[in-house]
Amino acid sequence: AVVSTQSTGEDAFPLHFTSAVCAGFVTTTLTSPVDVVKTRYVNSRPGEYRSAVQCARVLAREGGFKIFYKGCVPSFFRITGWNLIMFMSYEQLRKVVSKKLKGY
Repeated sequence: AVVSTQSTGEDAFPLHFTSAVCAGFVTTTLTSPVDVVKTRYVNSRPGEYRSAVQCARVLAREGGFKIFYKGCVPSFFRITGWNLIMFMSYEQLRKVVSKKLKGY
């Protein structure tokens, strides 16, 4: 692990926090273009686009590369917040259960 407790080598809060933020960033980066195309396609007038692929082509032509990341900052904070809660809760529960199973 890149981020760990220096003295013991065990995973700790900084590792879990960094992992959750990185997971949120990667998720947002990969899903934002798909989400933008889906939203535009679903909310378009009937017959405006023949397919989602054609919608993506029109968006790219009209708005360039940046159009696919419109709204990615709020999405990043939403996904990252969820990841933080989920990963931190999971790790704490895992530690508690692990201690119980070892007889502590």
